[in-house]
Amino acid sequence: MTKGVPQVDATASVLDAARVMNQKKASGVVVFQEGKPVGMLTERSILRRFVKLDKRPEEVKVRDVMTPLMKISAEASVKEAANKILDNGLTRLGVFEGEKLVGWVTLTDIARDSSKQGIVDSLTRQNQAGSHDEMICPACRSGIMKKVVGSGGRVIRWECPNCMHQE
Repeated sequence: MTKGVPQVDATASVLDAARVMNQKKASGVVVFQEGKPVGMLTERSILRRFVKLDKRPEEVKVRDVMTPLMKISAEASVKEAANKILDNGLTRLGVFEGEKLVGWVTLTDIARDSSKQGIVDSLTRQNQAGSHDEMICPACRSGIMKKVVGSGGRVIRWECPNCMHQE
């Protein structure tokens, strides 16, 4: 797990967030709103969500292009984290002790902790979707996104039961 993850407010501009990422030599930031973690902005989300807007980075708020922050317990195993990352097509998970964000775990963190064969085994194993997965809705920021699972047990999308937003 990486502690001391860079943070930005949801109202910050994408330019400000990119500056924080560059300054901290980080590939992402956790996005906070009213003191609570509500999402993340990563290099990947900038490429996939921001670039297609064709706007200047100082004109777009982080909340408009952030991705949901999936939670995992600080007590979870490396294997559980690796499987959760793979099953959900993510690059990182927010690590929580109760409701408090204590860091995040990334593919790089897992690679440091595992042997090459261990990584391959963890990432290629197909587990059934767990019922404990939680991701805050990036649209309404109050709902917990629910998995919609397709054939083969893979997550095909996430939906918010509060506002019906889909990821």
